[in-house]
Amino acid sequence: MMKHVVRIGVFALGALMSSGTLANAQSSAEYPAAEAGFNYTFTHQNPGGSIGTFNGNGGSGYLSYNINKTFSLVADLGAFHTANANGIALDNTTFTYLFGPRINWRAKRFTPYIQTLVGGARFSNAYDPGLSTPSLGMTGNAFAAAIGGGVDVPVTAHFTVKPFQVDYLMTQIPSSTANANYLQNGLRYSAGVVFSFGSK
Repeated sequence: MMKHVVRIGVFALGALMSSGTLANAQSSAEYPAAEAGFNYTFTHQNPGGSIGTFNGNGGSGYLSYNINKTFSLVADLGAFHTANANGIALDNTTFTYLFGPRINWRAKRFTPYIQTLVGGARFSNAYDPGLSTPSLGMTGNAFAAAIGGGVDVPVTAHFTVKPFQVDYLMTQIPSSTANANYLQNGLRYSAGVVFSFGSK
């Protein structure tokens, strides 16, 4: 799954960058200097071990600095919680901190974008079935990455609605029940609002 998603992201990025007319085709209208987004987040995780797939709910927020009309730098912070996984009281909370570039298509009525973010995940499990005392659980930090994109729909000059953002979410959280690479493949869906500041 990871290789497939990465290939899609690389193809989309290559297609965008190879289109030399993209920036020139966009209107000369002003664009925000910075943006702040607040989202509801749903995740579907595949830990690759004995627990099986499970879902999580939470929220995320991000700050975006627009270098120009096309390229942005993004800092994305989020957290999601899973109470039960296939009948197991997992009580898992994961906090992600991700950073990276975003490429925007700024049209008049909407702004599609793609992004590649890397960083880490701080996790806290109240239950790990691989431990002799499962109630001790485990906490720690691990590598994380998100590759995907979404669409923003401007409502006013300073307020935008985000109907969806979908990312492949990868974490490498060590666990005695995970696969040998400690690789968890996930899907992250987000929707929310965006506030714009300044102009360029």
